[in-house]
Amino acid sequence: MPPPLRAIFRFAKLGFGVTAALFSYRLILEVWAHAPNPVAMLVFVVLCPPSLLWIFIRDVEIGTRVSYFLWVLIAMANAALYAGVRAMVIYRRKRAE
Repeated sequence: MPPPLRAIFRFAKLGFGVTAALFSYRLILEVWAHAPNPVAMLVFVVLCPPSLLWIFIRDVEIGTRVSYFLWVLIAMANAALYAGVRAMVIYRRKRAE
């Protein structure tokens, strides 16, 4: 695999991992019945903008099959976002040379 594609794939994995961490945090809060920390949620929203889609589908309880499916879709959207940003950076660097 060429180095630019490897870098893009690494960033896609990073985006997927950020969403997995966000979902794990939300799942733990749901199980322990704690209120989310606003600062942590703001950090997650900045790192995972597709997670804002959860606002429109709040009726789905966390921990159900539907919520797992929806969060996988959100994770794939975040991975695509991270990969797209990395691809644009690589393109800009090549263009500048």
